[in-house]
Amino acid sequence: MEAYSPIGHGEVLQHPCLQVMAEHYGVSVAQLCLRYDLQLGLSVIPKSTDRTHIEENTALDFEINEADMEALKQIEKIESYGKDSIYPVFGGKIK
Repeated sequence: MEAYSPIGHGEVLQHPCLQVMAEHYGVSVAQLCLRYDLQLGLSVIPKSTDRTHIEENTALDFEINEADMEALKQIEKIESYGKDSIYPVFGGKIK
């Protein structure tokens, strides 16, 4: 199983709860999301053309504790992916 757009086309980067949790681990929100998917057993293929982001996306040598993993599983669904909401996976047409 693969995580499609593991950072939700960037929409999750502004999520306040994820920002706080990422700060707790000393990582970016993108790194937190990628690590979460890896701990769920998913393959992640983040897209970036920015060298800094590419390097950051591979620096995932931390572990999210069990309580935080459970909190992440319960986080509210993103209601709008902005301009990317036209895609079925983000527009709710694929369940």
